[in-house]
Amino acid sequence: MNWLNSGKSKTAVAALGLFGLAAAVSTALAPQPAFAQGEVRVGVWDLPPGKGNPFTGRSLPSIFVWDAVFDPLVRPDENGQPAAALAISWQNIDPSTWRFTLRPGATFSNGKPVNAAAVVATIEYLMSEEGKATSVGREVRHLAGVSAVDDLTVEIKTSRPDPVLTNRLALVSIVEPGQWAALGAEGFADQPVGTGPYQVSAWGAGDVTLTANTSSWRAGKLDKLIIIELPERPARLQAIQSGQIDIGFGFSPDNIAQLEGAGLKVSVTPAPQVMSLAFVTEGRDTPLDDVRVRQALNYAVNRQAMADTLLAGFGKAASHGATPAAFGYNPNLQPYPYDPAKARELLAAAGYGNGFGMVAEVVVGSFPADSEIYQQTAADLGKVGVNVTLQQIRFPEWLKKFLNNSWDGGAFGLSWNASPYMDSVRPYTYFTCAKTNAFYCDQSVMPLYEQSNTEFDPDKRKAILWQLHEATRNAPPALFLVEQIDVTATAANITGLSYINRSVRYHELGVR
Repeated sequence: MNWLNSGKSKTAVAALGLFGLAAAVSTALAPQPAFAQGEVRVGVWDLPPGKGNPFTGRSLPSIFVWDAVFDPLVRPDENGQPAAALAISWQNIDPSTWRFTLRPGATFSNGKPVNAAAVVATIEYLMSEEGKATSVGREVRHLAGVSAVDDLTVEIKTSRPDPVLTNRLALVSIVEPGQWAALGAEGFADQPVGTGPYQVSAWGAGDVTLTANTSSWRAGKLDKLIIIELPERPARLQAIQSGQIDIGFGFSPDNIAQLEGAGLKVSVTPAPQVMSLAFVTEGRDTPLDDVRVRQALNYAVNRQAMADTLLAGFGKAASHGATPAAFGYNPNLQPYPYDPAKARELLAAAGYGNGFGMVAEVVVGSFPADSEIYQQTAADLGKVGVNVTLQQIRFPEWLKKFLNNSWDGGAFGLSWNASPYMDSVRPYTYFTCAKTNAFYCDQSVMPLYEQSNTEFDPDKRKAILWQLHEATRNAPPALFLVEQIDVTATAANITGLSYINRSVRYHELGVR
């Protein structure tokens, strides 16, 4: 029986509502009692729109909660290599068949065992029509079969050879089958059961409280973890300076001196992400249909100045949709030079010598200097006659528009994100025709995309990815901006915060 596809199950992305902002700021900035030993409060810009349903996405900001609650079979390490999680070993039986050995003795937070049946049920759900419609299901549509060899061995088949299935499965959190069967997707989102070091005890309007899962195979060191939604960066800054949160994510370089001056520890790390404005061309009659216009917009923006000033030299100008942290990054490609004259020449050749107007929908407050980078982008484009109106939206609304290609404008903020499986092919699952409800589709690059997904030889595969990156640089589906960074601040008494490839290792987190 496919328990995840029962009649009770409904896929839903629950919007948090605009009241969440006021409630979150009020919760975080009101006077708080002194922290109990073993309690840590974390400030983030949004809670998961899908609450505790891990199939509604696998990226920021959702991972700030889900990394505490769930585990995949395999989780890439700091070098992007597959490392054991709920699976302790694996082997490639043939190009389309992988066999995984599960961790003995692992249990879910309700005491039920992590066995082959639980893994089979999760994979079967993602193969179902309902599962395929989820954000995670869309990225693993090539899963073709799954079976239990024995209680601790699972065999997964794919519809095509997949050389990076181990890393790709970092997208797939294993959920407890009995809880899902009893509650359905919506009920499970409120009361999730996973294998991580913490379990959800309460969802608030602007926070989520998690308590220790002492039976976890990677049990944590804390009694309680409270994750607080603070959409505005100044609110997170004030909260951590006043001691009302212990950890804050999503700061900017211009916050560093102030944070360090308050006695806080600050870490700046490269992110596996290229910030960009994605071009919406599918189902539209738009100037962006012309490759010369898309190239012109890339020439018009001074991304090096953004990296040097707005990211204080910590970030880099982006040359294509990969960073050095991801397999397949092409070091030979150079960023588009800042050349407004060339931009005007291309616009004129395409018939837009007088420019045009465009709306770009963006989420701000998530990544370092993102608001300032978008504003500078709009200012630079205005200098060549392309007048961009920035329309700010919240992440739940962004996610809905992304899944359905229901954008109001001609562009939107979208990163090329290699996390969680740290392979530069990942962004092409949504920056090409491969995306369900694609916003951009260039059939000419699809053969390279398909080859990159089936070639097992690492050197040959890297060469294919290099060609793919070069092709999309020359016929850009987006306005490439910067290789982003992560700026994180912690109180002096916090130990063990490990934030690797946009994944938080909560089990290592402690209080001194």
